[in-house]
Amino acid sequence: MDKRIIKTQDAVYNAFKQLLKEKNYSQITIENILEVSKISRSTFYSHFKTKDEVLKSITNHIFGHVFSHSLSVEKTHDFSKSNIFDYNHLFTHILYHLHDEKELLQAILMNSTRDEFLLNMRNNLMPISKILIQEKFVPQKDIPLILYTSMVTETFILVVDYWFKNDCLESPEKITNYFFNMNN
Repeated sequence: MDKRIIKTQDAVYNAFKQLLKEKNYSQITIENILEVSKISRSTFYSHFKTKDEVLKSITNHIFGHVFSHSLSVEKTHDFSKSNIFDYNHLFTHILYHLHDEKELLQAILMNSTRDEFLLNMRNNLMPISKILIQEKFVPQKDIPLILYTSMVTETFILVVDYWFKNDCLESPEKITNYFFNMNN
């Protein structure tokens, strides 16, 4: 990705995080984001149409990388040699990225943006949860697939919520173990 795009996204995400700590999401304006990020209106609009798109972009940024087929060594973890179909590593990798964005995600989860973020997270997790069930990484249950898929997805969200409420003190590996134990 172009360094200018990364720099702009980082500036917007950091401004968004700062603003979420100061005020409710409904009170944040594009103008606020521009002032704090020190970018121009045209630069903002070349990347985002609305502040809702900023929130969705944050979620997609986290999950887009994790689901990418070209993983590389990163500052806090290395899944570059992992099989992308190793679901234990996949969920652990998601947790590392959530942890890497801990300050931003805590601001999101403590604000009125929580529901929108969790909806985006659900939408990203549902296909993976379905594969977990179909490939028997979690035990088969005699319930409709769509219901079971929702349950597995909600369990992951519940575990993430627990983890963030407890300041992410446990390792991503331990949280992944909780998730898989809850689905056995």
